[in-house]
Amino acid sequence: MKTLHQEQTELAHAAFLDALSGEFIARTGYGAYVHLNPFDIHQLFKDYLKHGMPIREYVKQSVKAYLSA
Repeated sequence: MKTLHQEQTELAHAAFLDALSGEFIARTGYGAYVHLNPFDIHQLFKDYLKHGMPIREYVKQSVKAYLSA
């Protein structure tokens, strides 16, 4: 049986992946997995959890930083 925290984390992870893919598609025409490997995406998600900011805001900042690097 999953705990409430696990369910919330899974929902946040799904929303994060959706937002990340959407942002990359909007900016480049290609999804997140073209630019990042699964490990890097997981690291971004863990970093997002530490920051406690809205998903869309974090994703926009992260994608912008990635593309300008």
